[in-house]
Amino acid sequence: MHLNASCPLSRPVPISVLPSPAASQLPTLRQRRIWFFRLACIALALAPFLIAELYLRVTQRVDSADLSVDPIFDAVEPAPLFVVSPDGHRMIIPESRINFFRPASFELHKPGDVRRVFVLGGSTVQGRPYETETAFAKWAELRLASADPEHRYEVVNCGGVSYASYRLAIILKEILTYSPDAIVLYTGHNEFLEERSYNTVGRDANLLERLARRSQLVQAIRERLVAADSADRQELSPDLRTRLDLIDGMQRYIRDDRWRDGVVEHFHITLDRMIRMCHVADVPLVLCVPTSDLVRTPPFKVASLATDGESHDTFDKQWAIAQDDGATETQRLNACKNCLEIDPRHAGSHYVAGQIYINQQNLAKARFHLTAARDDDVCPLRATTPIIETILRLADEHKIRPIRCDELFDRSDLMQRPISDGIPDPHRFVDHIHPSISGHQEIAKVVSDRLLEIFVVKPSSTAEQDYQRIALEQLSTLDETYFARGKQRLEGLRNWAAGRAGRLTVDTQ
Repeated sequence: MHLNASCPLSRPVPISVLPSPAASQLPTLRQRRIWFFRLACIALALAPFLIAELYLRVTQRVDSADLSVDPIFDAVEPAPLFVVSPDGHRMIIPESRINFFRPASFELHKPGDVRRVFVLGGSTVQGRPYETETAFAKWAELRLASADPEHRYEVVNCGGVSYASYRLAIILKEILTYSPDAIVLYTGHNEFLEERSYNTVGRDANLLERLARRSQLVQAIRERLVAADSADRQELSPDLRTRLDLIDGMQRYIRDDRWRDGVVEHFHITLDRMIRMCHVADVPLVLCVPTSDLVRTPPFKVASLATDGESHDTFDKQWAIAQDDGATETQRLNACKNCLEIDPRHAGSHYVAGQIYINQQNLAKARFHLTAARDDDVCPLRATTPIIETILRLADEHKIRPIRCDELFDRSDLMQRPISDGIPDPHRFVDHIHPSISGHQEIAKVVSDRLLEIFVVKPSSTAEQDYQRIALEQLSTLDETYFARGKQRLEGLRNWAAGRAGRLTVDTQ
């Protein structure tokens, strides 16, 4: 094939038309300069905020007045938990507060050889169904005294029945003025007890919101805005009244994920405030992760999701089989699985499945279902997984080594050997959340050991032997009336839960 001059392909291309390498790079270089200029402007604009953030993180200067503000409740200044005794020598819990607290006191003027520890929490801290004489605060006080005879220890029990974290924060603000050497906090079970609404918390947080929560600058601005505007906050009644104190209390509990998310978010904000209160006051904090019974405690209320007619009929039939003690384990387990396919968060089906897996020694599946039964309980009277995860997350953020009571109470076999299956030993509880007296002693051991670390005390070789002797003396001071009252309170709790422990009922929403 011959190309002639008239063929376009045969014509030579002028050199000036060919693209120059340098010329082709000019737009790219220009774009780079533009982008560099824009980034420099953004960095310059953000520089003051970054500097402020770094400054706040380094200095950690937080106004304790800001930390006293709750984002939900606008609490009228409550009556103090402690008042001066009639003789003027001690601080005591007055008679007006004994409906939720037990008597406790400490010296008005703290002597130099005294180490003062306040223990905050709910009825578990108080020692229910018994009283403070056998609560872990008392056993910790005796262990500290045995380990460190050079000091006198005042371990003050501030456990309030049904008190949630936002009420404990008010007490913490007060007791930080009483020269504490350490604070022990055991909370998380009572967060779902009181009525309140959530309009500003409880939403699913996006990435920017999660980053904002971690920003010291954003939190400082937020606290000042909240402090300045209390119009949206609800009034916190000084008289605690839970939902279950009402005639229709149990009916008030429904499957409401938005409300539950709000409770968890409020708990996160409150616990973070309490940790920072202690930090500002330079008071060591011992943070406990609460534990509860999963094996012997069924959900307090079970509710099924509203479904169409066919699914509803299928669910009812399968749920009847799941609860039928005359059916085989295989039949009941298959029925539970069928129920959970229709309603994956049905607490009753999870509990029955967990019980069957316990019997079959399939502990991994038992733990999954029993934990789900607790978390999906429509009436959550036990700290849920989101509450526990919040404690662990904040402990990590604030560099606190928490006391894992949930791991401390891990199950044991018939020979009392520990089984690391993540299921708390039911024998360590007297009901759904309250430890036995021996369970309180176990908590006291790890709490007192942590306090000895904080106080840099090395126990003597006879410290444990001395403690065992003193502990027996403490028990000998308690007469039969003391234990009888405890059994009566326990029986009252069991009667209150009658009808749910034996056969789980279903409410349809």
